[in-house]
Amino acid sequence: MKLQSDFALLDVKRGRKALDKMMPPGSQPLSKRDRIPVIIRGFISHRHGADDGISIEFGVDVTSVEVTD
Repeated sequence: MKLQSDFALLDVKRGRKALDKMMPPGSQPLSKRDRIPVIIRGFISHRHGADDGISIEFGVDVTSVEVTD
């Protein structure tokens, strides 16, 4: 499977329809056995959200996404 993205909170472009077909209905997660391992490479580029006292979201400019074994 090939995926292409340029922003993380993983925003999938190429391969999105095939990936969507693998997902359970609604927002249910994949089972641990069926999860898809990926390596995401990129650069932290900006603050994406505010500090809620627990975390801060940051935007990542993704340079590559690799599906692994």
